Amino acid sequence: MTAWISIGLVNLYSATYRVVDPVLPALFQSQVRWVALGLVLFFLAAWIDYRVLYRWAYPIYFVSLLLLSLVFVAGRAVAGQQNWVAVAGFSFQPSEIAKLALALALSRYFSTHFSNPDRTRSFRDLLGPLGLFLPPLILVLLQGDMGGALLFLLFFSTMVFFLKIPWRFFVVAGVLVSLAGAGAVQFFLKDYQKDRIFTFLHPEKDPRGKGYHLVQSKIAVGSGGILGKGYLKGSINKLKYLPERHTDFIFPVLSEEWGFLGGAFTLAVMLLFLLLGLHSASQCKDAFGSYLALSIVSLFFWQAVVNLGGVLGLLPLTGVPLPFLSYGGSSILTMMIAVGLLVNVRMRRYVF
Repeated sequence: MTAWISIGLVNLYSATYRVVDPVLPALFQSQVRWVALGLVLFFLAAWIDYRVLYRWAYPIYFVSLLLLSLVFVAGRAVAGQQNWVAVAGFSFQPSEIAKLALALALSRYFSTHFSNPDRTRSFRDLLGPLGLFLPPLILVLLQGDMGGALLFLLFFSTMVFFLKIPWRFFVVAGVLVSLAGAGAVQFFLKDYQKDRIFTFLHPEKDPRGKGYHLVQSKIAVGSGGILGKGYLKGSINKLKYLPERHTDFIFPVLSEEWGFLGGAFTLAVMLLFLLLGLHSASQCKDAFGSYLALSIVSLFFWQAVVNLGGVLGLLPLTGVPLPFLSYGGSSILTMMIAVGLLVNVRMRRYVF
């Protein structure tokens, strides 16, 4: 985690630094404060026995639903998505909290109702998990956050994959999701959301308009070559050709300055973190802890895949932040708590 966060801060400094303004960038200072606060929450999450959260998993889940609902009353819209809540001058995204809350709730449900790993499951066994999964998914969709909804769907699918559900369920579910997705594109998506899909398929048709973000992202990544242009020397970044470079497009900043080797090293750090998380899940003697570790690894994995896929042109752009690299207080705090819980499980993985 330390290496991942350090890479993120070093890269964010470059993304926000300007030669004509030598003052320490405000966004970088803010991120450092969020990381400092996140470290406090990390140690707290690692110190308290994670098994205490078994009792509180459902209450935390229902509080997260209330926060998601609060968006429709006291929320504010950003980039066409009404998924922010401002309280006493502090803004946060309830959807970030809901990810971890859903992980806790599903971990409790699975550890209680799926205690026999050898029993083959049926669709009826998924009615309970679906009851936990659908409310936050629907609320996030109503907020216009398609990226968040996709992340919830991928995360839930990963958890279900490990429950020995018959393959025919995944085939049927895949067909239904595909049909629902086609219907949503046709009748429910807003124009800017349809533009993202069209841009993903044909970015070259409007390189100075709707395809500008993706085209510049690819140029930044490709121009880094093998070794990169050097720290603080990325021209696509410094000349402001790359939009949203401190949030959604933070990885192209890294690739331009550190090249293929820098990007590969960063991905290797992420992969090592995920493998250690999976090892903790496999070694844990407690079912709740095992499912919790697996859910946290899944969240990190899919956030990285969705973000990197978007900026590299492999998936539609969704606005999902890259963990520990993208700027954002809500994301940093949630991820630090998640890592604290993962360390918690790892420290107690041999405790019955």
